[in-house]
Amino acid sequence: MDRMRLRLWKQRAAVQVECLLTFCEPPAGFFSFELARGYQVEKIVDSSGRSLEFKVAREDSRGSPYRADRKRYIVQDSLGTEFSVLYSGASRAQHTIFTDDILAVNAASGWYPGRISPGGTWWDAEVFIHLGQDYVVLNSHFVPNENAWHYRPQEDELFIIALKNCKRQTSRRGVIYYYPQTEMDDQKAAVCVHSLDKLLPYFESLYGCSTAGEVPIVLLPTDLNAGAYNIDRTIILNRFLSTETQLIHMLGHELAHNWCCGAPGNWEDWLNETSAEWSALAFLLENGQESYVHDTILGYCTEEKPEPIRTRDGQRPQQVHLKGTLLFHGLYRKHGLAVIKDFLRAFVELEDKNTESWLKYLSRRYPHIVPEIIEGLNAELLGVRL
Repeated sequence: MDRMRLRLWKQRAAVQVECLLTFCEPPAGFFSFELARGYQVEKIVDSSGRSLEFKVAREDSRGSPYRADRKRYIVQDSLGTEFSVLYSGASRAQHTIFTDDILAVNAASGWYPGRISPGGTWWDAEVFIHLGQDYVVLNSHFVPNENAWHYRPQEDELFIIALKNCKRQTSRRGVIYYYPQTEMDDQKAAVCVHSLDKLLPYFESLYGCSTAGEVPIVLLPTDLNAGAYNIDRTIILNRFLSTETQLIHMLGHELAHNWCCGAPGNWEDWLNETSAEWSALAFLLENGQESYVHDTILGYCTEEKPEPIRTRDGQRPQQVHLKGTLLFHGLYRKHGLAVIKDFLRAFVELEDKNTESWLKYLSRRYPHIVPEIIEGLNAELLGVRL
């Protein structure tokens, strides 16, 4: 497996990075990679210390505030298998912050080399984060002889959260780190961590297995409405929602992604999002929140636009978070919650997580319902049926 080793130093409103790339096979004289446009590559050297020539081959604008624009670099005359890339800068993207008290960077930030070619899809990666012990660096441990925090990703992206001077609340199953912005935030932080004491046992019972011990939650005070995010079994929020039930709904969805994940990031992502959403809705329905779920579904009906779940171009649908939710709600009304919970378990238990495998799995027990699902996958509008 190809290896990526990074060292990160925090500057005032940016970072400086030294990245060591080790290829299993020599890259045949050149290799390429992407970084966010806000980073400047200072030099690239091989294992002998020889500086290599490189050029920017392409600049891509994502047209989205959630993902940083990228540059593609081509490195010439690259002989051997080890290369160091030194660069510095900052970018703006989903849950990305560079302040005196916070460093938050992720794949959307484009802060580390991506789309490396040639090279494997999966890289064995680790990061040494050169911050003092007055920071808390999530999912990391401090290594005294390196004077740095050591981070290895649990999943397939490098997500660094470093905090200091933040408040913290804990319960039996979780901990939240936050910077209060309103008088109610202490109370909402308590709702967050104590909700986990109910949500986690519910999901562990639903899916028959445990995937998390103490769950970290981080509230990032960002002005970019980036919603919520679950990476490395850590839940990232950018705001506290107004009501306790809304907060539990959002937390439940993100927490459920500990189980509800694995389908590809194209149109098949509807399985990840629908199963996570209905995990949370099932919890709410079984805890006396029928009217809230009803109002949520009505809101999704209002937001829905004509587009099938199984998109014609095979890409990820814009409405991936609501289309499958509406499809399942129609099936819930007709067949009941126990059937929906069977659908959720079926997806989580699949080894090959895609729609075809899921439907084949269901057809053994629910042959009379599968045609309804197939019809719904190709419907332009689902809310009108509800």
